Amino acid sequence: MLDGETLQQELTNEFESEFEYELQNEYEVQHEYEGEEFLGGLIGGAMNALGLGEGEYEGEYEGEYESEYESEAFLSTVRRLAGRLKPILPKVIPHATRLIGNAIGGPQLGAALGQMMRESEYEFEYETAGQMEFEGGWAGEFESAATPQTEAVAEALAGAAAKAQNEAEAEAFAGAAVTRVLPTKAAAVQKQIPAIVKASAQLTRGLRQNPTTRPLVRILPTVAMRTGQVLTQKAAQGQQITRPVVAQVMAAQTRKALKNPMTAARIVANSAKVAQKVTQPAPVARKKVRG
Repeated sequence: MLDGETLQQELTNEFESEFEYELQNEYEVQHEYEGEEFLGGLIGGAMNALGLGEGEYEGEYEGEYESEYESEAFLSTVRRLAGRLKPILPKVIPHATRLIGNAIGGPQLGAALGQMMRESEYEFEYETAGQMEFEGGWAGEFESAATPQTEAVAEALAGAAAKAQNEAEAEAFAGAAVTRVLPTKAAAVQKQIPAIVKASAQLTRGLRQNPTTRPLVRILPTVAMRTGQVLTQKAAQGQQITRPVVAQVMAAQTRKALKNPMTAARIVANSAKVAQKVTQPAPVARKKVRG
């Protein structure tokens, strides 16, 4: 099993070597894959490249992740990542929200959202001051006792988007990741899925332009899932789900994921850990030899 030190080394490599790495295979995964088609063509090939082409990950997590996340080794990894992210996040947030606004509502909405986040930079500095060592500050709403299999596959796809060789592959991986976690029962939200996927693709492209921000592509499943949850709640309350509403909600969830370096680092580290579990090949069954 990957310990905290190994995870830290792999995530450090992701920052320093433009995120081309292979996580060490120190454990056996006792789950199997079931065949399915997924988003056709490019994404089908991408799933195969990830080792997911045989289908969705199956199995029970049995609380394994929760105990690991509470370990000091994992917290140490998160703190180190947070230290790397802290200087850049105040600039990343306005840029990311502007990209979301541009993709969903056009340049005017993008500029408005970007300016709104720029004006909150002082608030950002105030909020993050003294929080680097506050271990409880980043748990909150992003904490999950167990990772559903669909979320786990989404994390693997987001990791592939961060490391893809070209923009077309990266955006395909990102779209696949986002559609995995968005709700499909609320008709009003379902109609906006293409807009969220488009914004996610633009956000992926923007974050990949700088090696330091590439790992932040891994926040996409969390942002998309939270965006879908908020929009579903709004729809249930009778609010009309328009493109500006979608852009504002997605921008707000992006800011929540990035405004605290510890939260952002934890999402990235969590994503890398979960993705490693999912992308392991199914073990080959061994036949007992009778003497």
